[in-house]
Amino acid sequence: MKKKLRGSRPITFQNYKKMRKLYYVLIICAFTISCDKEESPQIASNAIVKKQLSKSETILKDNLNKTAINIANCLKDKEIIMELRTISKKDRASYDLSFKELLTVPPKGVNDSFKTLRNNFMQISSGKGMTDDGNDLNTYLIENNCYIYCPFPEDFYPKGISGYTVAPHPIDNEYEGVGYSVDVNGKMTEVIVNEKYTDDNSVLLIMPNDKDDNDSLELAGFKSTPNTKADPINEVTIGLIRCANYCGGLFEGTLELRVARGFPVFNTETEVATGSFSSVIVIDYPKDYAKAAINNWTVHSNGGWYPVNIPWDSNWKVEKDKQGVLVYEYDQSTTVSATVGVGYKKDPYSATVSATASTTYRGDFLGINEWDRSWFYSTNTSPGPTDDVKDGWVVRKTATVLKLTTPTRTLK
Repeated sequence: MKKKLRGSRPITFQNYKKMRKLYYVLIICAFTISCDKEESPQIASNAIVKKQLSKSETILKDNLNKTAINIANCLKDKEIIMELRTISKKDRASYDLSFKELLTVPPKGVNDSFKTLRNNFMQISSGKGMTDDGNDLNTYLIENNCYIYCPFPEDFYPKGISGYTVAPHPIDNEYEGVGYSVDVNGKMTEVIVNEKYTDDNSVLLIMPNDKDDNDSLELAGFKSTPNTKADPINEVTIGLIRCANYCGGLFEGTLELRVARGFPVFNTETEVATGSFSSVIVIDYPKDYAKAAINNWTVHSNGGWYPVNIPWDSNWKVEKDKQGVLVYEYDQSTTVSATVGVGYKKDPYSATVSATASTTYRGDFLGINEWDRSWFYSTNTSPGPTDDVKDGWVVRKTATVLKLTTPTRTLK
């Protein structure tokens, strides 16, 4: 399941996506083989650094909080809890529900799956739905692409669930915030919601629009060099990926993993090789997979191994002797530079001409590696003494917390 990309960022949330506990810049020198990012420990409440909010962010925070209270009040109706199982059951097709889908009449894309929730929420909001600037809350939620997100499915809780705690994104941090829990008697209680809280309690998060693909790396399709009839097409695919790191706190939401490829470019006139980073594979990595990977679970979420099955290189030719792979989790607030070594051969019998490929991107670093073509193909199905194997393919690592498989096939 890939979480759908959302629309362009509204002006009220233009400069905000996520807060990071650590802001750092990694300078990775040429020919660096790999670098690891350690898993972040549970953050204590008194250690959370909160940012100062702008006027638009303050309005956003207040509106998300009002929405969370309204949704929590809706959960007094057991039929609504059953409707919300659509985004919380084990085999869910979607992890979220946008207010644009929910509140637009007739609904867009959700049919009548949330009919009772829609009616109750709109009824509650009609009396408690005005924003501080006098506008309608429902309109605000729709125009700002806000949504309801369920980070962990109900099968994470062995005793089952009878309801949900509803928590708005705190906006000033991504680790914890106030949530609202309704008991069997309809009494609402305020609780502190963070990653640890979700170990025993199912939650729904009221989220702001958090998609902004203004990355310096190109997010387009692959560019392949034309082949002659005699050339084989060697396709390398990202098969499964496993990330044992939240790259932030509970309110980080679905991780936006990106796998970039550095490869050589050869100028036939000057016979000089240069390096370039190609387009990026975008992988929306579900948070429950990260939780399963971090805890080394084997039952839940395939142990953290998320299926991707997208080509990493649509034609890895003999000439592209050495390539680089860079993995990061997109975050518009942190700018990072990376350099990797690449290599080009004029023909199979020539020496490799080395070069470097450099790029600047925004995100949390999850490792960089250089892959020699001969080594890659000889080891992909032939594990060494310390190699792991998944579904018949050797497991590649860019960092301690990031693993992936790279199936290959040759098309004649």
